[in-house]
Amino acid sequence: MGLAGFAFGNIMLLSFPEYLGINESLDKNLTPYFGYLNIIMATPVLLYSANSYLISAWNGLKNGYLNIDVPLSLGIVALYFRSIFEILTHTGAGYMDSFAGLIFLLLTGKWFQQKTYNHLSFERDYKSYFPVAANVKQEGREAATPLSKLAVN
Repeated sequence: MGLAGFAFGNIMLLSFPEYLGINESLDKNLTPYFGYLNIIMATPVLLYSANSYLISAWNGLKNGYLNIDVPLSLGIVALYFRSIFEILTHTGAGYMDSFAGLIFLLLTGKWFQQKTYNHLSFERDYKSYFPVAANVKQEGREAATPLSKLAVN
C-alpha cells in the first residue's frame, strides 16, 4: 500500500504539466520524459502492489470460476497497457495516475476491511458466551454470585 501511495503521489505531480497545459511552455524534448518516468514508477505498482489481485484472478480462471478479482485485474492490466501505448506513441499523456490511484484506493479499502474484520472477529471459546455472574436466591433475597463460585447440588 505504501508503494502504491508513493507512486500515486509522484505520478500525479509528474502529470500536472500535461493537465494544466504547462507542458507547452516546457522544452519539447523534456516533455516525453515525464511519461517515461510515469511508466517507471507505475511498473512496480503493477508487479508488486497489484500482485494479489492478479494472482487471485489467475487462480480463479485456472480453477474455472470467476471471482471479483477477474474484472478488476482485467481493468488494471488494460489501464496499464493502454497508458504505455499512449505514452510511447506520443498520442496522449496516459492514465498512469489513475492506474496508481486505483491500486492505492483498492489496497486502502482492503486494509480497512481487514482491520474491521479483525475488530469484529467472533473467534471465542464457549465460556465467553456465559454470563459473568448469576443471581442466586439465598435466605429469601437475591445476591449476585460469580459463576466460578456456583456449585451444582
